[in-house]
Amino acid sequence: MLIATNYATQIVASAFEDNVEEWLFQTSHFFIANILDERRETASIADALAEGGNLTPLVSGTSHELPTSVSRLMSALGYDLLLISDDQGKIIFSSKPQNSFKSVPFGEGQRLYLDNNDGRPTLMAGGSGNLIYQGQSFHILIGTFVDKSFINNIGVLSSLTIKLYYDISGKFTDVYNSGAQDQNAIPLEILEKLTATRVDDYLSADPSGTDSSIGIYAPIKDGDNLIGVLFCGLRPDSGIADWITRGNLFIGIFAFGMFLSVGAGLIMSRLLTRPVIRLAEGVNAIAKGDFSQRVPVSRNDEIGQLSVAFNSMALQLEGLRKLEAKLRRRERMATLGEVAAGLAHEVRNPLGIIKTSAELLEGSPNLSEVELRRLGYVVDEVRRIDQLIRDFLAFAKPPQRMVTMLPADLIDRVLGSCQSEIEHHHVTVHVEDESGGALINVDRDQMIQACLNIVLNALQALEGATEFNRLPIQHPVRPRLDIGISAEGEEVHLIFADNGPGISPLLIDRIFDPFVTTKDAGTGLGLARVFAIAEGHGGWIEARNGVHAGAIFELVIPRFQHSIGDLLNDADR
Repeated sequence: MLIATNYATQIVASAFEDNVEEWLFQTSHFFIANILDERRETASIADALAEGGNLTPLVSGTSHELPTSVSRLMSALGYDLLLISDDQGKIIFSSKPQNSFKSVPFGEGQRLYLDNNDGRPTLMAGGSGNLIYQGQSFHILIGTFVDKSFINNIGVLSSLTIKLYYDISGKFTDVYNSGAQDQNAIPLEILEKLTATRVDDYLSADPSGTDSSIGIYAPIKDGDNLIGVLFCGLRPDSGIADWITRGNLFIGIFAFGMFLSVGAGLIMSRLLTRPVIRLAEGVNAIAKGDFSQRVPVSRNDEIGQLSVAFNSMALQLEGLRKLEAKLRRRERMATLGEVAAGLAHEVRNPLGIIKTSAELLEGSPNLSEVELRRLGYVVDEVRRIDQLIRDFLAFAKPPQRMVTMLPADLIDRVLGSCQSEIEHHHVTVHVEDESGGALINVDRDQMIQACLNIVLNALQALEGATEFNRLPIQHPVRPRLDIGISAEGEEVHLIFADNGPGISPLLIDRIFDPFVTTKDAGTGLGLARVFAIAEGHGGWIEARNGVHAGAIFELVIPRFQHSIGDLLNDADR
């Protein structure tokens, strides 16, 4: 890791320094180009002023003050000097006092002016023009000193240090320095290389020197002669120059590499352990009795094979649990049916004797009104018990008269029977038939009774129950019953789903047991009767709560192995 970090640090540092030095070299070209552009611009302004007659009062001697329009123009453009001389070189007018002023070369065929102002040599980018007045020729010079105001005018970045050294009498003198506090001369080894060799682009500064952390020296030549050197570098206090050192780069790259390594390790660990964690969570859920757990299979390795095996095991366990519940309920119902049949047989004969005796006593003329009323109570209660016994007998072994029909016709008959109850409770009923013409062979009356019990239970559960959403203002939702019809393989499924309060968790496992009811006047035989009818037809029924709300009853009936076309073409029909 350390070796790789060191190697990467060298590459990044070298690439950074090369790119910065190339940018500094282009900046030095920009600086020099601006000086030369300023020279051409001032020459154009001088010609324009000469042609416009703005300087005629100065030439004629009628005025010794710079015209207001010319003064404003020079101030707006940042010009420092306007000088007028005659054809003999005598200065007629100068906007600033001049001690020593001469023209010097600056690059290929270009010239600037060198002014020794206050003992400090300063270059000036100036352009000249000619003015003819009364047959006499006058020379007009407009210039801008290459000083701190000039660097501000061209908008060079403040994070740069720019120094311009010019050859004055064989000595390279600092004629411009953007950092006035720094007066360092050109390093001798740099000057020797620039003088002795044909360096056309630049030489890199020593980062350990006092000029800057990163900088370049660009030569200014007049032919083969070195007449100036331009230094361009980042200031030591520019921020980025201080931070991007090899030591800091090493620390940064090492820290970044460690972060990537740890992150990659966490990601890889997560990818490798997540399937195992899911398997463990699934096993724990099944151990707690939740056989609906499934593990997503996203891999083809051993973990993926374990996930497939786990899902298969969970599916089989869920099926076995449902089958066990069905067998347990069927056994309980069968035992209860046998007890009910025996009890009905033993009780029915004595009840018949009691009923007959009571009816004979009612015909006696010697009974008072009170005695007759009490005998009437006896007869009514015997009749009620007799009806209850008949229900027990029907529950124990209901007779069947089988017919073949469409499940949609069965639902239409059921809804027609309870249409008044549906309208009374203001329930919206929606039927969706996706059975594709599948047929069922059932006892129509029993199956109508079973479906009718389920629908009436749903209507009673929806009575007075209002479902609210979770908005700040509550909006009631209309009670709704959805009935779905579908065919799956050799089975037809009738699904009754309402949006009522659902089934209590305490009753959901015993809801089909006899005498289990939540109604004050109920006997608890309605859903037990539905269960018996479904079992009698070789099907089954299941009750569960919906995902969001409401109860769901799913009645499954064996599918009749003929199509609707066979039924319509049946000669015996």
